[in-house]
Order: sequence, then C-alpha cells, then structure tokens
Amino acid sequence: MNKKIVVTYEPDANEREIYREILENLAHVHYLKDEPKRDRIKLLNAADMIVALSFSPKEIDPAEIALLQHARFIQLIYAGADNIPFALIPPEIILASNAGAFARPIAEHVLALTLALAKKLISKNKMLQEGQFDRSGFNQEIRGGVCGIIGLGGNGKEIARTMQAMGMRVYGINRSGKTDMPVEFIGTVDDLQRVLEDSDVVVVTAPLTRETRDMIAEQELGRMKQNAILINVGRGDVINQRSLYEHLKAHPDFCAGIDTWWSEPAGKKAFKLDYPFFELPNIIGSPHIADHVPHSMSYATRSALENARNFLMGNRVRGVLNREDYLD
Repeated sequence: MNKKIVVTYEPDANEREIYREILENLAHVHYLKDEPKRDRIKLLNAADMIVALSFSPKEIDPAEIALLQHARFIQLIYAGADNIPFALIPPEIILASNAGAFARPIAEHVLALTLALAKKLISKNKMLQEGQFDRSGFNQEIRGGVCGIIGLGGNGKEIARTMQAMGMRVYGINRSGKTDMPVEFIGTVDDLQRVLEDSDVVVVTAPLTRETRDMIAEQELGRMKQNAILINVGRGDVINQRSLYEHLKAHPDFCAGIDTWWSEPAGKKAFKLDYPFFELPNIIGSPHIADHVPHSMSYATRSALENARNFLMGNRVRGVLNREDYLD
C-alpha cells in the first residue's frame, strides 16, 4: 500500500468514509486541504493519483500543476472537463471524467422542464396569480412523440429511459453512432439534421469541446419543429446564445428549458445574460441545479473512486478524456 492519492477538495465526513471503504487497502489518501502550505509541494510531487472535483484553480493553484511529476492518473468527481487546464498538465497523465454519475436526478430535471413547458405551467400559473382563469389554447402531449438526445452517453441513457417511460420514442446522437440502449435511432453528428427535424423534444447533454461549441445555432434551430421543446443540461455554449434568443423571439410556439448557462456566476454575484431571455414567455430556467438532490455527491464519489480503484488494479477505466477535444 505505497501508492499516494491526493484529494484536492474537501469531502464531507460521509464522502471520506467512501474513500476509506474503496481505497484504504490500495493507497494512502491525503487531503490537500488538511495539509499545511509548506507540505503541499512535497505531497504533490509524490502523488501517484489526483482526485479532484473539476481541477479548478479553487482546488489546486495552476502553479502547483507543474509539481505533478510522479502522478499518472487524475480522476474527476464531476463530469464536465471544459475548465481543465490541459496545456499545463503533463501529457503522460491520464484524465478521467465521471460521466453519468449524476444521471438519475438530471433525467428527472429534464422531464420536469419538458412537462412544465409542454403543459404551459409557468405562464398559466402567472395568469392565475393575476386573476385570469384562462383556459384558451392547448397543451402539448409528449406521449407518442420523438425525443432527440444530443449526447447519448451516461446522462443521455438515463434521460432516454425516463422519456421512454413517458411513451416517447428516442433518437440519439453520440460520437460512435452505437449504443446498447433500445432506441429507435442512433447516429453520429452527421445525422444531427435528421434528429432535429424529427424530434418533438430535443435534449442537449453533450460536453463542451472544440467540436460541440455552437453545435446548435441558427441553421440547426431552423430545422426544428415550430413547436419543439429544447432542453439544455449539457453546457451553455453548445447552443449559440444569440441564435437561441432570436429563434425564441421569432417563434413563440418554440420553447426552451435551460439548466446550464453561457455564463454562470460564482457565489452571490449577479447573473447576467447577453440577451433579455426572461422577457420572453417561452423559456424557463433553473440555476444549474439538475443534479442537486440529497446524497448525489456520495453517489458520484463512489462512482469516481470505483473508477480510480480500477486504475490502481490495472483494470479498464471509463471516462478517459481525449485532450485533443479540448486543447486549442
């Protein structure tokens, strides 16, 4: 048990117990936040593995990344990798994300956004508050329709199961064009046009990479149905902000539900967008909370550490990141 694992963030007591349960027989686990500043250099130099939330500057100073001379593996607790400073990390280090670890609550959130928009719950509730008992117009029925999932991976599969339980058919897009999910159609980005044209609900779960930035822009939105519902639980910049605003403004029957935004402030800073989305009646949003349910971090920690354990034991690991997807 001579391997050293350095944890860059502060796990709670329950999460530390998961570290002990999964890794105690394989490695010494050190928590960077517990160490005095003078010992951080020595510890990072000696680390065989790093476990981080997202490898942000809050967890590890960019200047300290050069100290990772011995490490061979970095495991993320979160799924997103678009903020990782790949150019600073030695090329021999393998990085793995925790894709799909928050899939179940995210799938429920997608369903909630979809139904709220399809049933016009927000606008009708607002009218009731204003004293208007307006029964005009029709709601949308999603049963029997097509749900297109852009990014049929860990999260996408759970979303697919949830939407299938609602009676929807699923069309998926991923990098390989293959899946073990029983879906009606699976393709690659070359099939994006078909999926957008045929779908009643489009769910974006794709990570932000060089290839996915602005994947959904003016042309792609124009291919979607006039009354389609677009949900984003991937990354904000997968959808072009200006294009979405203009499309929503010009097509009042088209709706969007957004949980992941183009700019997400830290702490209590003001939330600002480049366009006045919330002046429009056909968009609803949530502040990147799709995965915020009790015990979600414990589940994600267990998933990530089981992957780390596989690496230590020489077994196959999942979620290995391709640096070329992110480096400019």
